[in-house]
Amino acid sequence: MKLKDKKGENNRIGALGEKYAARYLRLRGYRILGRDVSMRRGEIDIIARRGCSIVFVEVKTRTTRPGEGSFGRPADAVNKAKREHLVAAMDEYLLKNPTDLEPRIDVIEVYFDPDGKRKHEIIHIKYAFGRND
Repeated sequence: MKLKDKKGENNRIGALGEKYAARYLRLRGYRILGRDVSMRRGEIDIIARRGCSIVFVEVKTRTTRPGEGSFGRPADAVNKAKREHLVAAMDEYLLKNPTDLEPRIDVIEVYFDPDGKRKHEIIHIKYAFGRND
C-alpha cells in the first residue's frame, strides 16, 4: 500500500471511530454540541454536554486491541504537545462560548478489527487530564 493510500485509510478509520464515539456518548445521555470543531490552536473531535459538565473529547482509533500494538494504548498518543493544544482549544472555545458548565477533557479509545470494518471495543477515559498536566 502506498503511503498516500495508507493515510487515506487511516483518515477513514479515524472518522469512523469518531462516529462510533459520538454514538457511544449519545447512548449514555450526552448531548453532542459539536464535532470536528476547529479553533486556532487545534481541533476538538467532539464537544458534548451531560449534566453539569461540558466535555471535550479526543478520539483515538486503532485496528489492534489494547496491548497488541507496538505503540501502546491509543491514549498514549495524546502526548504533552497534544494535551497543550487541546487545553488551548478548549480555553478558546470557552472564551467564545461562555458557560457555567464544568469543563473536562476525556479520551475515547475505539478499537476495530484489523480489517477496520467492525468496532469491537470502546474505552472511555473520563477526566483524562486537565489544564495542569
